[in-house]
Formats: sequence, structure tokens, C-alpha cells
Amino acid sequence: NLVTQDYLQAMCKIIVESGGTLDKFIGDCVMALWNAPRHLKHHERAAVGAAVDMQTRLLELHAEWLADGIPAIRFRIGINTDTVLVGNFGCEYRINYTVLG
Repeated sequence: NLVTQDYLQAMCKIIVESGGTLDKFIGDCVMALWNAPRHLKHHERAAVGAAVDMQTRLLELHAEWLADGIPAIRFRIGINTDTVLVGNFGCEYRINYTVLG
């Protein structure tokens, strides 16, 4: 689906440009983290800034899509901060770099 691809590409670009790390896609959800694997001073600010930029970019995408007769979509953003475990987790069948906690 072109809309989904446009959306994911735009959101991931913002995450990466803000110093975030793409963790995974969960359906149409993008899970990202800041401050790992590279230390990022003020990672909380970077995450919030990315969230604001994502909202702005979605409004721009809406305008493009509406011009093509495609209805707007909605999305939500959740930001959590805490001490977590970061690394490769899994089992002998599958391993994934992610956060736990």
C-alpha cells in the first residue's frame, strides 16, 4: 500500500535524523529508541522533538493524499522513559536487538 509506505518512510526518516534507532515495526506501528546503541545527550528532548516533527509531517502527507483523493489517517505517539535492558534478546530460533522494561 503506497500510503503505508509513504507514512513509514516519512516517520522513520524523522526518527533516524533525530538520533533515534529504529527497533521494529509492529503492524503499522514504528517502535524506536533513543540513547542506544549510541549515547545521546538529551535523548528525551530528541524523542519529543521527533514526535512533534512526525505530527507536522503527517499533516503535510495528509495534504498530498487529499489532493489525490486519499483520506487522512490518524496516529498516536507514546513516549516512555526509564531504565531498560538494551541488547540482543531471544532464543536459538530468533534473536532481536530491542529493549526490555
